[in-house]
Amino acid sequence: MLHQTPAAAPTSAAAPSATRSPQARDILLAQQFDMDMYGAGPVSCRDDLHQLNQGRPNKQPRVWVTSGEDATGASTAVAAGLGEETRLCLHGFPSKGSITLTVRAGGRTYNTPVKPVAELTAAPSAMDDLFNGRPMEVVDTGDGLLESGYWTFLPSEPALTDAARAGRFTVAARSGDVRAESEVPLRLSRGAATLEAWERNHRIAVYGYPAGAHVPIGLYRPANRADGRVVAVLQREVGRVVMPPHRVAVFTVPPDVYRTVSVEPTGDEDPPCLSVGDLASCVT
Repeated sequence: MLHQTPAAAPTSAAAPSATRSPQARDILLAQQFDMDMYGAGPVSCRDDLHQLNQGRPNKQPRVWVTSGEDATGASTAVAAGLGEETRLCLHGFPSKGSITLTVRAGGRTYNTPVKPVAELTAAPSAMDDLFNGRPMEVVDTGDGLLESGYWTFLPSEPALTDAARAGRFTVAARSGDVRAESEVPLRLSRGAATLEAWERNHRIAVYGYPAGAHVPIGLYRPANRADGRVVAVLQREVGRVVMPPHRVAVFTVPPDVYRTVSVEPTGDEDPPCLSVGDLASCVT
């Protein structure tokens, strides 16, 4: 659940260690997997509000960030999931006028203007929204509830490491005399995703694996099977990361591999892709 009193977070971040320890276990790459994409669980500010208020009417202002249900079923907490579809939610704030959002992670502060609008624009969102200072739009969904559109929650450095080390971040909102603050837990299910500005930095984040685990990254090519399935077949391992204590590592894709996965496929072909040890899905 969201807690109203933030805990202190570390102010420094340790880099992932490449030193193999006798206790660390290797994670294996799948030889192949189906290329079907699985949908995420629903992200509902209204459902969260009902849970946060324990089903009772409560008009106090609230602000939180949510990635919806935990797909693993391990937790029912309202949390932000790294690499998951996410919304910003506010309750009890005016549907007109400006709202200022302040996010704190690892002793650093990030300010984001929030703009209530009648309808969300089609402007693409960024993975590091909340931390890049760009304005965020929210719409009034009734009963004093404002919510943003979806974005994939994956902050850029240093916020990524700061939030992962602390296991949480703090979000506060104010509009005139209306104020609210909450501590948002960070959910780290196993996964990997390209970082913001992937076309320039060629980096992916790998997260959620046990600390010390050796996690390989593989290049896969699509293949059609006789039963109509399209599967991703392992071509080769292109690198690996060792999970640091905060369980988030960043890997820079080699130039030749980046060229392979970034080229546009011809016709109806599926493009080559990257995947991470035992994840069995493409990194996007």
